[in-house]
Amino acid sequence: MDRPLILVIGATGTVGSELVGQLADGEYRVRALVRDPAKASFSDRIDVVVGDLAKPQTLTKAFAGIERVFVLAPPVPELEALEANAFTAARETGVRHIVYLSNFGAGSFAEDLWQAHGANEQRLRESPMSWTILRPVRFMTNTPYGWASVRDRGLLIEPHGGRKVTMIDPRDIAAAAVVALTQMGHEGKTYELVGDALTGDEMAQCLSTALGKAITFVDAGEQETRDDLLRSGFPASIVEKILFYFRTLREGRWYETSTLGELLGRAPRRYATWLQDNLARLADQVSS
Repeated sequence: MDRPLILVIGATGTVGSELVGQLADGEYRVRALVRDPAKASFSDRIDVVVGDLAKPQTLTKAFAGIERVFVLAPPVPELEALEANAFTAARETGVRHIVYLSNFGAGSFAEDLWQAHGANEQRLRESPMSWTILRPVRFMTNTPYGWASVRDRGLLIEPHGGRKVTMIDPRDIAAAAVVALTQMGHEGKTYELVGDALTGDEMAQCLSTALGKAITFVDAGEQETRDDLLRSGFPASIVEKILFYFRTLREGRWYETSTLGELLGRAPRRYATWLQDNLARLADQVSS
């Protein structure tokens, strides 16, 4: 009997592209929903379908014959509606199980992005379909957020307030999604996923080792951090979301869990490992 056909929404993003690859490597049947086919650089084994979550009428073909689906929309103001459209299409086409990539703190942090995730988690809980919710913490790909001072001054500028930063390798998020999509026993579960937890000084030491130059951590104020993020090229609206994240960090609302290791049956990847595995990416950051 053929394995079920799995649809990946958000297939060209950081987590989605990794998930498509891991599923294909595991010999699972994969369909990738893409809005722009020019960005779909997948192997011939992947069934690529063009569709747009903002246009529900384009989703019918993508969901045809699908039993399980991974749902992830980009962090745009329309995120709640886009993901709700995916849930509706899944229900109407007979999808049996949804794995939803939410966010740590969904529904409990008073900011639009976290509230949108919380609203969509509630939609899933009220739906007739089975589901698994994944709540990852800060991506290692976003650590640090601002590279300007790392590059120009040898400083890691972030307002931690003495708190540890919890983070996760996107490859491990994808690995957790593979488990939830392909194994039984994860229905109705919400998983808070943490891969590593480091102080600012420990983060700076990891960066120093990877970059081959001394990096010093500065537990900065918000304005200094804002200036660094703007110099690093972030739009002002995104800067304010990042600063909101740091406020919740200083309030102690991000914490460590053992869930990821238990789900994967192995130790999560550490920040130092992610840095070593992405030296080419780091070289681009410090030379730009």
